[in-house]
Amino acid sequence: MTSAALQCIAVVTMLVDHIGYEIGYRFFPGLPTDLLRAIGRLSFPIFAFMLVEGFLHTSSRKKYVLRLTIFALISEIPYRLFTVLGNWSRVGFPTWENIFFELLLIFGALWCVQRGKLWWLGAAALALLAEAGGFMYGAYGVLIAVGFYVFRQRRWAGMLALAACTALYCLYQGSMFQSYAVFAAVPLYLYNGQRGQRLPRYFCYGFYPVHLLVLVGLIQLV
Repeated sequence: MTSAALQCIAVVTMLVDHIGYEIGYRFFPGLPTDLLRAIGRLSFPIFAFMLVEGFLHTSSRKKYVLRLTIFALISEIPYRLFTVLGNWSRVGFPTWENIFFELLLIFGALWCVQRGKLWWLGAAALALLAEAGGFMYGAYGVLIAVGFYVFRQRRWAGMLALAACTALYCLYQGSMFQSYAVFAAVPLYLYNGQRGQRLPRYFCYGFYPVHLLVLVGLIQLV
């Protein structure tokens, strides 16, 4: 399975998740929204894995961080609009929950891990910041990406790290909802290291805020 295939799976499952989050019960009352949201659990581990690949192979990490930062800022208002539907007074409430902010912390943690030695403390600090700061996946998101990076030469171990982190996250949250994320291990394990015919570079970046705005617009038509 190529990087292009993983990219498509991540984008589609994210869209399915967000449709299940707000659109399903509004437009299609009989739609199994729980199933849609379960499918959506696959998206983040794949995005985290792709970020690790990008960290390893990008020609400019500074430009990579700049892209993540720009789209984190661009996505914040669409994300807030999408998540506060029905409670518009919270649109201006500050959050760090859109996915790009989590990816930025992950990128920083990967850099710390690559430096090694005491820099591991920096990665731990970023994981704690993700948790305490209310980032989308908290420390869980940082840890699974670090697991993918550390075990990049032993893919099976990276998948076990995903399963272990997911189990701990479910116990911590008191919910098994995120447990479906372990199924992302199937396409990730099948990844062959080839790029494939990928979508344009900025498609995935732009798709996140644009699809949120489209979903908000559809909801307002109801």
